[in-house]
Amino acid sequence: MPKISTGEGSPAALPDIPADIRFADFYPIYYKDMEARLKPASLVTKERIFREKILPFFGPLPMAKITTQHVRKWQSVILRQNYSETYRQLIDFQLGGLMNYAARYYGFPNPCEKAGHIGSKKTKKLDFWTPEEYRAFITCFSGDPEAFTAFELLYWTGMRQGELLALTPQDIDGARREISVTKTYTQLNGEDIISTPKTKKSLRRISIPKFLLDEVNIYIKSSRIRPECRLFERTHHYLLYKLNRGCKESGVKKIRTHDLRHSHVSLLINAGFSPLDIAERVGHESVSTTLDVYAHLFPDQQQMLTDRLEQLHQTFETS
Repeated sequence: MPKISTGEGSPAALPDIPADIRFADFYPIYYKDMEARLKPASLVTKERIFREKILPFFGPLPMAKITTQHVRKWQSVILRQNYSETYRQLIDFQLGGLMNYAARYYGFPNPCEKAGHIGSKKTKKLDFWTPEEYRAFITCFSGDPEAFTAFELLYWTGMRQGELLALTPQDIDGARREISVTKTYTQLNGEDIISTPKTKKSLRRISIPKFLLDEVNIYIKSSRIRPECRLFERTHHYLLYKLNRGCKESGVKKIRTHDLRHSHVSLLINAGFSPLDIAERVGHESVSTTLDVYAHLFPDQQQMLTDRLEQLHQTFETS
């Protein structure tokens, strides 16, 4: 049987396992340990990726006999799929996490160390709607107050889907025209879960224009939503269903629900707001995150800088 690590940070009460344990039988041990350490939304992502992308390939293999060649062959399968670079990286990261855990706490070899990595942190393409496209889309929901209000909040605030679905009337400060983002929603094994947001920076107050506050208040009043209840007693699937319906009816290009967040950032960039303003509004961990994701949408700051220096030099020449 592989040796169990007793180093600092080792999980308490590690279960005994046979030396020839299969990957499919080791995965629940790893997942159980992760349950106490990850947020529900992260667990949902992890479970789905393992079930769909990793277990079908590695499941029957004994942990002790998984080789670098196995990992490279699996990576080739993933690379042949039409996934984004960021999603490929996420899938690869999930396998690496389990293998690191198995090596550290159970002494199994880690074939991922020599296999290299696939995917990239930066995505090649950002999908978003122009204001004209969004206007065409949202008019499809003039007779659907719930969907209309949900999409208006996503587009005009840039909040994440989970943050939207966790909102209650108590989170809305009408006097200050602000929305407090203090929690997020996800569904785990059919159960609704409300937890803290993605990062500390996600805890924020979002200023909203008067028209949006009015729309939200009308929706709350007409739907008779109690202060402590969620504005939208729905799941992510509801938003996606309504989004796809609106795209079909309006004829605008199909995007993901998360791309409404990108659309909001694009709107702010075109309005001249700085990366710092945008990072604080959408809850990015740092300004560098904003620049990494949206750098190509910002105007050429260096050209603007040199043009300004030219203007200053001309002022010196004429003074």
